[in-house]
Amino acid sequence: MTKLKIGIIGYGDFTKVLITMLAPYADIVVSSRQNRVDAAGVRFVKLEEALAQPIIIPSFPSQYFKAFFSQYGVMVNSKALVIDVCSVKVNPLAVLEKYLPASCSIVGTHPMFGPASIQKNGGVRDLKCAYVPTRIAAESESLVRNFISHTLGLKIIETTPAEHDKSMAYVQGLSHYIGRVMDEMAIPDTPLATMAYEDLLDMKRIQGSDSWDLFMSIVHENPYASQVRNEFSRACHSLNTKIEQK
Repeated sequence: MTKLKIGIIGYGDFTKVLITMLAPYADIVVSSRQNRVDAAGVRFVKLEEALAQPIIIPSFPSQYFKAFFSQYGVMVNSKALVIDVCSVKVNPLAVLEKYLPASCSIVGTHPMFGPASIQKNGGVRDLKCAYVPTRIAAESESLVRNFISHTLGLKIIETTPAEHDKSMAYVQGLSHYIGRVMDEMAIPDTPLATMAYEDLLDMKRIQGSDSWDLFMSIVHENPYASQVRNEFSRACHSLNTKIEQK
């Protein structure tokens, strides 16, 4: 298999996951705002070189998409395949469609895992990946789908941007919110912890330790997240009322 040529924009925690996952199949260059030293599987380059690659992965929170692509969209390789990996889909895909050259192909994905779930699973194979073919020819789309499902071994869940974000408002919006609440409360570990309480501690450790940028992306960029948080608040109020009524 000829190695792919991929340019990744941004160097956060998930970029490191991408590099580990893609390095066996691709020559990867990364553009970061901070100076970085080349490491195994990656070469750091100027933004122009990363945006010239045939495959481009913007790997930074979706709230920065508009500012970035409204400024640098004209620099993107006009024949590139641009793969979105954000935790939300409606807003970032709309930005890519608006600001990228019309000749670019666009695919939205949401790899449903991070370092903790990869470690628990023993690798990425059989983990889930939301998939939104947005603007791409059928033949190219088939190749992308085959790479994700067969080469990487991920389970593809095809969806639309709206369907994805409606589900993620609960799956991530609610779980990350609760994880942050547990972190704000600083709930303690204890030898008397039950399995249910261990689940809360896990949410505190994992969701509570994610970057604030990621959290804000999940709760602010998802157009359905505030509705779910309001449902949660109403449910808490309703339950407290029942408790106080004895």
